[in-house]
Amino acid sequence: MINKQTLAFITFLALLFATSNEIVLADSNSNTLVSGEIVSGGFSLSQPNNVNFNIQLNGQKQEVALDSIISTITDYRGIDDGWQVVVRSSNFNEYKSNYQLMINHQKISDSNIIVYKNEQQLIEKKLDLPIDMVISADAKAGSYSASLEWNLQPNIKNEINE
Repeated sequence: MINKQTLAFITFLALLFATSNEIVLADSNSNTLVSGEIVSGGFSLSQPNNVNFNIQLNGQKQEVALDSIISTITDYRGIDDGWQVVVRSSNFNEYKSNYQLMINHQKISDSNIIVYKNEQQLIEKKLDLPIDMVISADAKAGSYSASLEWNLQPNIKNEINE
């Protein structure tokens, strides 16, 4: 048995339908487009640490391992290309006759030298680069410092199709 409220509601709907000439229905073929842009994020090299040394001359060529240089690369570019870290010493000529500096087994000079290369995107990479120093047998006593310029570069993959 139908209660009075249900019967009243059904009657209301019937009257509404009978008096209404048009019923608006939603188009079942409507589409919504969600569009936007995802932009490239940061690409950076943290400030590498300083390294100190104190070596006593002994009249012979000496090879000394120093503390590593630590830095962190962050790459939020959103591309699969890798990157490389290059180093050059702007004051190389001031100390080159006394010692040779090597970072990650690469001889540092006044030219850009690749000390680390990464072929794919990594969101974050901590670099721990070993430093070795070769002291010349005829090195002169004194205070020396190597001023290192660090540069983070994206790997560029250019293809020319003709």
